[in-house]
Amino acid sequence: MASSSSSRPLNRGAACLPCRKLKARCDGNKPACGRCNANNRPDDCEYATGAEVTRSRLLEENIALLEARIRELENPHEGAPSVQLHDPRRQATSSTRPSRMATPAATGPTGISLHPVSMAPPPGHVPDPTPQEIQMLVQTFMANASQLGFFLNPSRFRRGGHPANDALMNAVYLWGSRLSTTSTLRAREAAHANLATQALAGTTLSTQSHTVLTTIQAEILLANYFASTNRLLEGRYHCLAAVALVTASRYHQLDIGAMSGDPIGAGEKIRAFWTVVAIDRAWAAALHSPPSFGLCGRTKMQIMIPWPLSNEAYEQGLIAPQYGGNYCMEDFLRGAVNDSNEDFSPLAIRCKAGALYDRAIYVASQYRADMPNRNEYLTQFGALDGLIERFHGQLAAIRNRSFDDMRELLVCRTFACAAAIQLHAGFASHQPASWQKSVAVAIAAARAIDSVDLGQTRHLDPIMALLWSTIGKLLVNELRRMQQSGMPLRQGELTSVTSSLEKIVTAMSSLSASSQLMGTYLVCCQRLAEIQQARASMS
Repeated sequence: MASSSSSRPLNRGAACLPCRKLKARCDGNKPACGRCNANNRPDDCEYATGAEVTRSRLLEENIALLEARIRELENPHEGAPSVQLHDPRRQATSSTRPSRMATPAATGPTGISLHPVSMAPPPGHVPDPTPQEIQMLVQTFMANASQLGFFLNPSRFRRGGHPANDALMNAVYLWGSRLSTTSTLRAREAAHANLATQALAGTTLSTQSHTVLTTIQAEILLANYFASTNRLLEGRYHCLAAVALVTASRYHQLDIGAMSGDPIGAGEKIRAFWTVVAIDRAWAAALHSPPSFGLCGRTKMQIMIPWPLSNEAYEQGLIAPQYGGNYCMEDFLRGAVNDSNEDFSPLAIRCKAGALYDRAIYVASQYRADMPNRNEYLTQFGALDGLIERFHGQLAAIRNRSFDDMRELLVCRTFACAAAIQLHAGFASHQPASWQKSVAVAIAAARAIDSVDLGQTRHLDPIMALLWSTIGKLLVNELRRMQQSGMPLRQGELTSVTSSLEKIVTAMSSLSASSQLMGTYLVCCQRLAEIQQARASMS
């Protein structure tokens, strides 16, 4: 039972972790305080007093273990390993590592001794779904699968062409329940989240390749789920688990020739690797951190597999692109290739969009006012700026694709616009040309929303919350600049900016019901807009 509320202030350090992070008043009720219950986040309410080991601390420890594992997989010849490892494609065996946590560890899907971390079980008993409910959950999931990181072949998945995997199926049911319009199915969400995480915690990989494959798929679905529900620590953990799995399984160095007899199976592994690349880039953007593994530069991963194709292409027997595609990511980022005539592949486009965003942040961070190689830098800056613009132009010209394809194009176009904004961020405050370019691409990002009927869209990739927030903040700043410039306002320009901002806010609002992360960023944008309106009315 929850302890009774007290009007007396809590002792220092006695508030729950979420309230302490927000510096908010906490009533100290257990198992969940009033604020966490009011925010519908009772599972996040944790108390850490003294040497108590919390779920968050265990997750942080596991994340550190996974990051160490990934570094060792990428650099196998650099020194002695910091954790005991084994081939994840063999039957998993116990592996231990000294830890500052005095709790038993369980062998995780990457061969690392991970601390067992379980979610709080849902209140009451939730019966297994009926066959009819399963059908409805899977249908809802498949209708949104392209925005959830689903890389398995849909036809093979529907007919049960993969070995049974409780973690994967519960992750599918989890998303189906979350996006369902039926209250009975939505009530199953907490139960399937608990079952999926428990199944992954007990996953043991065998030599069956599809066991690895479906586990990677489950990790990605859970990473996106926790991102969407604004539980970033848990999401980051599952993202890193997927990165470690594809790297340890060497999906980037598959012998495609040996898999020519099963192009669909080869395609699933190719798409698994590139999907993890895409989600890793998205998490890097969300957390303002470098990607987990590099595809360019001195530490780049040697990728021996082709760019990903569409599921339809693999079903037709293709494994590699028919036209072009014989280049690496670094060639693309240098603008050394012409990919305008390549076969349409939403996943390949997504990977390129994420790479452009990551490169834009890197190039922007390298600028120094007194840098000795200024001209060289400006040449690199201009080349990347032009590449982003051409890339966005190519995407904007694509028409008459399927609903799923148009949703993915919207995400990629928004990524490209946000990349341009990030690239110009260091110059926009004092270079009018950079500021004008940033405003122009923000308006273009808002215009891209018209390409998709959001009334039919239950969900978009969680990264859209960050991207739209970045664009919305820039538009608010442009309204402030226009009103404070002292120059007569041009009605056309003012209308363009305000309508673009309204379009961004409306889009975020329409998707916030299925994404708490979107709702969080929406509140920030709305507050900024309200502050700006108040200032404008006072001037």
